[in-house]
Amino acid sequence: MNKQKYYNNKYFLERNNLNLHIAESIKIILKENNFKKILDVGCGTGRLVNFFNNNGFQAKGCDKFSKAISIAKKNNSKNTIFKAPATNLPFKNHSFELVTSISTIEHLTPKEVERFLSESHRILKNKGLIFIITPNFNSPFRYLSGKNWFAYKDKTHINFFTKYKILKEFKKAGFKNISFRHKSAYNIPESGYLPRSLKNLPRPIKNILYYFMVSSPLSTFRDSIWVSAQK
Repeated sequence: MNKQKYYNNKYFLERNNLNLHIAESIKIILKENNFKKILDVGCGTGRLVNFFNNNGFQAKGCDKFSKAISIAKKNNSKNTIFKAPATNLPFKNHSFELVTSISTIEHLTPKEVERFLSESHRILKNKGLIFIITPNFNSPFRYLSGKNWFAYKDKTHINFFTKYKILKEFKKAGFKNISFRHKSAYNIPESGYLPRSLKNLPRPIKNILYYFMVSSPLSTFRDSIWVSAQK
C-alpha cells in the first residue's frame, strides 16, 4: 500500500474532530487515578491532546505523518505535538501516567503493534495505564454488515483484533489488570455511537444505552473494543 496516497491532507481533515464521549470517558480514568501526564499515540490532528490540556492535564501527542502533525500543531500549543511513529516513541522511560491510542493499532502490522506496546510499557510510570480503542472483529455488526462494516471502509485498516487477540498481545508486552469495561461519561451533548434513529432520544435514555455499550458485559460485543491495562 502507498500510505502517502491515503494519509493525505483530505484524510486528516475529515477526521479533524473530537469524540466527546471518548474524551470525557478517558477523563474519568484520569481523575480516578489522579493522573496528570498523558501521551496520545497516533494523535492525528491533536483534538484529544487539546481537550486534555484545556481540562487541566499535561498532555502530549505524536503521529508519524506530516499532514497530521501540521494540522495538530495548529490545534495545540507549542511543544505538545511531536512527529514520531508509534514504534519509536521519543520519550524517556517512566515519562507518562497514561498512554492513549484511539483508532491506531488497526493501521499497524503485527510486528509494529508488538513494538508499540513495548514502547508504551517503557515510557509508562509504574502502575501507569494504557488505553486503546480499535474495531472489534467479533462484533455482531461485522457479521450483519458484511463488506459494509464501518472498519472495512477505511482502506488503511490492515490489522483487526478480537478481545482474545488483544489479551495475548498485552500480556506478552508485560501489562496486567486488563479490562474491557469502563465507566461511561454521562450527559454529553452528542450521540456519536448511536444509530441515527436513536439520536433524538431523551438524554437519560441515551445515558442508559451508553452504559450498556461501555460499562456492562455487553461492552465486549460492541463495534469497537475499549481496553485498558496496567504496567
